[in-house]
Amino acid sequence: MDDAEANILASLGRVRLCDLAAADGLPSDGYKMCVSALTQSLAQYSAAVVELPPADGALLRSGLDSARLFFHQRGYGSGEAGGGGGGGGSGDAREWCKTSGYYADPQMWLEMYDFRPGITPVEPNGVAELPPSGLPDMFSVLGKVSREVLDAISFSLNLRSSTFTELLDNIPLRSQEVSSSVLSACCHSRPSMEGAQQHSVASQDDEQLLMFSDQENQIDKTLLTLVKSDRSGLYIKDLQGRWILVDGDLGPLDIVVYPGHALYRETAGYVNPAVHKTEVGNLQECMFGRCSLVFKLMPRSVARLSGEEMRAAGHGVDAQFQVPILVNDFMQTEHSANQLFPKNNEPSPHVEQEGNCLCTP
Repeated sequence: MDDAEANILASLGRVRLCDLAAADGLPSDGYKMCVSALTQSLAQYSAAVVELPPADGALLRSGLDSARLFFHQRGYGSGEAGGGGGGGGSGDAREWCKTSGYYADPQMWLEMYDFRPGITPVEPNGVAELPPSGLPDMFSVLGKVSREVLDAISFSLNLRSSTFTELLDNIPLRSQEVSSSVLSACCHSRPSMEGAQQHSVASQDDEQLLMFSDQENQIDKTLLTLVKSDRSGLYIKDLQGRWILVDGDLGPLDIVVYPGHALYRETAGYVNPAVHKTEVGNLQECMFGRCSLVFKLMPRSVARLSGEEMRAAGHGVDAQFQVPILVNDFMQTEHSANQLFPKNNEPSPHVEQEGNCLCTP
């Protein structure tokens, strides 16, 4: 890691979850400083680091251990690619809120297990799948973290408290409801996965080949994404267009949080979505690959993204955000970084023109 990258890592906003907890009455100086650090980091780097309480950090570390064991013990077969587990990885945009269970993408050299409350995934033979352990508890912890971060963002934009509640699932889910949000246990570049030998040779022949080209410029359609990995490798493009390694200096209690396209749409472009990619090279010596826990806070399919709260708070709203869109339609519409940021992938001008609204309530 060079000095410039080390300085950027040091500049990433780092906040403690306990300091993000809102309370009745006037906001404390500590809360305002914490929100400022968080939102400035999101504006500049499209990512921030949240420090969890010790018990929650221990739960996530245990979850990573369980995920490593789950993928290591699971045999990989071509028949599972992009398939099993209730439609996970089917590639059908209409199924975005129904993915669950195990699936694999050989081209991306990626395996995943999606945990979605309300759905019990089954194997092709009809037997219920045995997931990595601890997923329900981790889902609950990361769901709470994401909502605290979302509330802090609404505070920084001078929106009413609980502004985003109408977009989110009930707490707890009601009878027969299925979670819109999802927790994924992911494994990149597991050596025992089919195609590992060819990939290993390619990586050794070209040391610069660290990324999959088709992974670049990915934008999640989430409100927020939270990531905890056992190895660094998550890159996010900052305001200057530089790829920044955002998880290269994390402590055992730290997780990375970054905004998605749904939040960008609902805030009328005031919170830019993270453009990201994942390093998958240099893992030839690791028998488990790179394991991650990825929580995606998603809006409900029947909700609407309208930006109305932004207008009510007095923010200027561009014409492209003034027409409400049903979340289910939004999820089925293709969006790329080039479409969102056509001018050399530059983020929304709101960050520069009215960036203080993200930092100084």
